Amino acid sequence: MRMGLRGRLLALALLAITGAACHEGDETRAVQATAVLDVDVLDFGEVPVGEWREKEVRIRNVGYVPFFALDALGLAGNPSYEVELGEGGGRVEPGESHLVHVRFHPLKEGNTEETVHVTTDANQGAQAQVRVMGLGTPTHIGVYPPLLDYETLEVESDRTLDVTVTNPVDLPLTLVVQGDTPDPFTPDTITIPPFASQKVSTKYLPRALGAMGARLEVRSCEGCTPSVVDLKGNSVANAFAFDPAPVPFDQIPVHERTESFTRARNITWRPVTISKLATSDRAFQPLSKPEGSTVQPGETVEVKMEFAARFSGPNVGDLTVHYASDKARQSQVILDARGGRPTLAVTPVALDFGELPVGGKVEKLIRITNAGSNGDLRFTGVRADGASTQFNVDVPTRGTQRYAWSGGTWPTLDSNALTIAPGNDALELKVYFEPKAEGSWQATLYVRSDDMFNPERAIVLTGRARASGPCVYELLPQPAMDFGNVVPGRGAVLGFYFRNPGRAECAVKDIHLSNDAGGAFFMPGGRLTGGVVVYDTAFSAMVAFRPPAEGSYTGELKLTVNNPAYPTVTLPLKGMSKASCLVATPSFVDFGPIRYDCAAAPRKTYVSNRCSEPITVSDAEIGNGTSTQFSLLTPVTTPRTLGPGEGFELEVGYARNVHGQHFSPLYLYTDTDPGPFLVPLLAETNHEGIQVDRYTQGTDSQLDVLFVVSNTTTMSPYQSRLKAAIPDWLKTAKDQGVDVRVGVTSTGLVARGQQCGGGANGGEAGRLFPVDGSSPRVVSGNNANAANIIQQNLDVGLCHNLVQGLETMRAALSAPLSEQMDDPRTAQANDGNAGFTRAAARMAVVVLADEDDNSGFSPDSYIQFLQTLKGTGMSHRSQLYALVPTDSSCSTAGNEADRFVSVARGTGGQVESICRSDYRPLLESVIQRAGALQADFPLTADPTGTAEMTVRVQGQVLPGSRWTFDAGSNSVVFNADAVPTPGQAVEVRYRSVCKAPPSSP
Repeated sequence: MRMGLRGRLLALALLAITGAACHEGDETRAVQATAVLDVDVLDFGEVPVGEWREKEVRIRNVGYVPFFALDALGLAGNPSYEVELGEGGGRVEPGESHLVHVRFHPLKEGNTEETVHVTTDANQGAQAQVRVMGLGTPTHIGVYPPLLDYETLEVESDRTLDVTVTNPVDLPLTLVVQGDTPDPFTPDTITIPPFASQKVSTKYLPRALGAMGARLEVRSCEGCTPSVVDLKGNSVANAFAFDPAPVPFDQIPVHERTESFTRARNITWRPVTISKLATSDRAFQPLSKPEGSTVQPGETVEVKMEFAARFSGPNVGDLTVHYASDKARQSQVILDARGGRPTLAVTPVALDFGELPVGGKVEKLIRITNAGSNGDLRFTGVRADGASTQFNVDVPTRGTQRYAWSGGTWPTLDSNALTIAPGNDALELKVYFEPKAEGSWQATLYVRSDDMFNPERAIVLTGRARASGPCVYELLPQPAMDFGNVVPGRGAVLGFYFRNPGRAECAVKDIHLSNDAGGAFFMPGGRLTGGVVVYDTAFSAMVAFRPPAEGSYTGELKLTVNNPAYPTVTLPLKGMSKASCLVATPSFVDFGPIRYDCAAAPRKTYVSNRCSEPITVSDAEIGNGTSTQFSLLTPVTTPRTLGPGEGFELEVGYARNVHGQHFSPLYLYTDTDPGPFLVPLLAETNHEGIQVDRYTQGTDSQLDVLFVVSNTTTMSPYQSRLKAAIPDWLKTAKDQGVDVRVGVTSTGLVARGQQCGGGANGGEAGRLFPVDGSSPRVVSGNNANAANIIQQNLDVGLCHNLVQGLETMRAALSAPLSEQMDDPRTAQANDGNAGFTRAAARMAVVVLADEDDNSGFSPDSYIQFLQTLKGTGMSHRSQLYALVPTDSSCSTAGNEADRFVSVARGTGGQVESICRSDYRPLLESVIQRAGALQADFPLTADPTGTAEMTVRVQGQVLPGSRWTFDAGSNSVVFNADAVPTPGQAVEVRYRSVCKAPPSSP
C-alpha cells in the first residue's frame, strides 16, 4: 500500500531521533539506508511505430534499514515513453527491491531517448537516473492485394477495385495517392481507425490517353515509411484495335470490286456489344454482320469488307464500329484502296540474246523489285516453259550476296522466300542462253512471289544458235600458272590468255576455278559466263593467289569450248607459301594501260634483304606468262649477296606491240628459299590514239515527242487534261515552224487487262499505242487530223496497277523496236517502232503518271541512255519532261515521283505537278527547246593539236579555215557560214594525247 505524506514525516522523525541516539562512525553507517538501481542504460532496440514494449528497472535496498521509493519520472517528457513506479507500497526492506515500469510506444521512426529519474529517502543513492533508448521502425501495415491493375479503359470511363488495409496498432492510419499520374486514382477513405481492417475502394477515371501509374501509400505517422499498393491503368480512345490498319485493298479498274478484311480486337477490360457498322463512302461496304454480338475482353471479330470502284476516287474512307460499353461509343479504322501492298515488278520483260554458236553461253540480267509501299515482297522462285533447255539461270543475288536455291531443278527452282523491301531494294538474276543445238529458240521465264494479285511475272527469252567449230585455241601460260613463292598473308595476281588462231569461231563458256585450294586461288572479277572468240582474237583474265598459311597449293582453271572431241579445257595452278628474307617494293610491277603509239617508260622494283643474316640472290628471270612483252633490263648476271637491309633495283621494260592484257611472273632465286620468289608483271596495250568522233547535226525545225502515259486505274482525269492541251500545243509548234512527230506508249511493261484496249492489254512494253494499228501509231504534226489522232492514242486505258514508264521509254527508243517494223518477240504483226525517230530531230519524252516509276534499274541508267541517244556530244538534244505528283494539291495514287523527277532533271528537262489544271505551259517549253543549229561539237578526248585533225561534213573534208579548235571547251567550232545543216553527218578525226606514264616508285 502507498504511504501518505504524514506517515512519511513521522517515520523520518523517528529515524532522526533514533539516529541521534546511535553512535557515530561505522556504527552509524551500519544502520543507514542505501538504494541502488540494477541498470544504468535501458535499450528497447527496434520497435515498429505504434506498438508497445515494456522493460523494468529495480530499486534495490543494499543497506540495513528500510527506505521508501518516492517517485520515478521521465525528465525529457518524451511522449514515446511512459514511466511508472511499481505497485505494492513504497517501503523497501533491506535485501529487497521495488520495480519501476518503463514502456516504449514509438510515435515516429528513428532513434529516440529518454532519461528516467528515480527518487528514494535512502541515506545513500536517494537520487538515480537511467538512460533509456529505442529505435522506431516502420509499422507492419497489412495491404492486399499489393497491386491494383485496372487494365485498359476507354477514356472518360471508370473502374473501381478494392484493397484491404489492416491496421495492427493503436494509431490511426492515413491514406494518400502519390506517383507520376495520381489524379485519375481516388480512394473512398483517407483514414483507417486503430486496430481496424477495412476495405478501401479506389476508382480509376482517366481523362487522358496512355499508360498511367501511381501508388496508394498508407502511413501510421507523418514521415513514416508507407505500405504501398501499386496502381496502374491504361486509357485508350475506344475499345477496338484493328489489324491490319489501315485496311488495304488492291487497286482495281472502275466498276470492278475487290475484298479485304480486318480483325477488330477488344482491348479493354469490359465486354462490349457491337450495334452498327458504317462507312464514310458507299464505295466501301461491310460484308460481315456482327451487329448485336458481344465481344469479350481480348476477343477478336473478323470484319470482311468490299470496295467497289465507282470512279477514280475517293479511294480512302473510314469504317466506324458503333458499340455499347459504359455508354454508346465508336471505333474507326481507315479503309485504303490506294494500293501499296507488296507488288512484284521485273525489268526487263523480254531478253533477246542474239545469235550464238552452238556450245556458247551469254548472260543478261533481270532486276526483281517491290513496287509496293507497305511491307516486304517475298521472292519464291522461278519456273520456265518453252525451249527452257536452251536457257538457264544463276542464283539470285543482292549486291555481292548470293542466295542458293532452296529446292527444285531447272526449269523449276525454289528460293527461301527472299524478302524485297519497297524502294531501292532489289534482287538480280542472271539469265543464260547456252544453246545445245542450232535454230531459233524461245522460252518464257516466270518470276514467282507472294504478290497477292500478280504472283508471277513473265519474261520472254529468245535466242538463235548456229553451227560452228570445232574450236582451235591457244591457252597461256603453259604448262601451268606458277605463282612461285608468296609469303603467308600476302597476295599476288597473274593471268591467263585465250586466243583463237583457227578459222572457226570459238564459243567459250563457264570459265571458273574448278579447284581453288580451299580459297587460296580466286578470280578477282569472279567466274566468267563466256562469249565468242572469233579468228585471231583473244581475251585475258586475272587469277589471284592469297595463301592463308605456309604450304604447297595446287588448283585448276576450267572452261568449255565448242569442240566435241575436246570440250573441256583446263590449266593447272600451283604456288607455295613460305617465309622469305626477300621483299620487293613495290611487290608487283604494273605498267597500267598503255596506247600502242605511246612510249612505255621502264618500271622498277627494289629487292632487299629484310633478315638479320646475309642471303644470296643467284638469279632473276621472267617465267612463262601470257606473252613475251616484258624484258628484264637489269639482269642478275652473277650471284649477289645481300647483307641485312641491303638491296638492289630491278628494271623491267614493256614492248607494248601486242594488244591486250599481259601477265608474266618475275622469279627471284635465293640460296635460302625453297622456290622462286614472285614479283608479278602486269600491263595492257590498247589501240593507237587515232580518235574518230561522229555526230549528226540536229535541226531547229524537227522534234520527235514520245508520250509515256500511265494506264493505271486512277489516271482518267489526268489523261483528259493532257488530251485537252494537244490542239493548242500543235498550233504552237506550227506557228514556230517546228515539225513535230508524235508517238505514244504506256507505262505498262506486262499485260494486265482487256479494258486498256489497243491490242496489248495494257502491256505495250515500249511499243507505240495502239499496238493493233487501229489508228496511226506515228503521227506528224502536219497531218490535218493530228490533234484528233494524238488525243485518241493518248487514251491508253485504265487497267493497270504497275507503273514502269522509264523502262517502257527505253524499250520504245531501243533496238529491236526502234529499228524494226515488227517486234520479233511478240505475236502481233507490225508492232515495231521503226520510222518514229529521226536522226536529225531533237527527242523529248513526256511522262504523265500519278505515282512514281517501278522499273527497277537506277535513274542514272536512264539518264545515261537519253544522253547518248542522239550520239556523242549530243546529250543536250534529248530530254525527259515529267507531269507527276510534286505536292499535295490533289489526291494522287502516289505522294511523290522521285525517280521520274531525277531523270527529268538529269537530262535538263522540266517537272510540273500533275495536279495542274492546264498542261500547256510544260508542253510549250518542249517546243521552245527545239533551238538553233549546233555550231560547237565537243570532242571525247584531248587532241595533240590540229596538225593531224581533219573535219568532214557529209564525208567531205572541210578546210581548216572554216572551223577552229577551242581548247577551253575541247570543241570543234564551225564558222557561222559553215555550220552543218540539219541531218548532215559530222566526223572529226584526230590523234589524242598520250597519257603521262605513271611515275616510277
